[in-house]
Amino acid sequence: MSSLSRMKIPSSLPEMRRQQARWICAGTFAAATSLYAASPFVTLWSISSAIQNHDMHELGESMRWNSVRDSLKTQAVDELLGPRPAEDDLPAFGASFASTAVSNAIDTRVNENNLGDIVDHLVPQGQAATFTPLAFVQRVHARFVKPGLFETSIVMPGHEGETPLRVQMRIHAFQWQIHRIDLPTSRQPLMEASATQAQPPAITRH
Repeated sequence: MSSLSRMKIPSSLPEMRRQQARWICAGTFAAATSLYAASPFVTLWSISSAIQNHDMHELGESMRWNSVRDSLKTQAVDELLGPRPAEDDLPAFGASFASTAVSNAIDTRVNENNLGDIVDHLVPQGQAATFTPLAFVQRVHARFVKPGLFETSIVMPGHEGETPLRVQMRIHAFQWQIHRIDLPTSRQPLMEASATQAQPPAITRH
């Protein structure tokens, strides 16, 4: 019996090592997946902490400024002028002038030097103290749009009657950074269906 056992050891040892390697690979993959899934929430925690402490330097480090400015330009122009014309249509001179003015204003005002004013507009005075990281994470709606793209929305304090603040983050140099912001806007009132229905023509007798 002992001789048979000694004969089985060489064949079972490689199999044991292969099984251990599979477990190590599976454990490493599970740990990496968990860290990836948790990483944007860690970034959101840091962002909310920076807002609460009014640490604009740390908050600015989480921004991809060029991408953020482009997203704000799109939103501002759409709010001001409505949907953009088709690609084969030339915009009116007035619309083109207004679009250029809005773009220039955003280029001038939306930067790290003015970030504090932007945050004060989004989080009015007296509300920042309640904007704790824990409250932020509890109120935020978040999802992975696709690998490398994470989207959040939250109703900001003092803006309960407006649309949520929407933020998209992408991974840049192994770090989640904000690349798109949709600011809160006034909610469009819902129109009653009866008000939009065409009334039948009145029948008159001669």
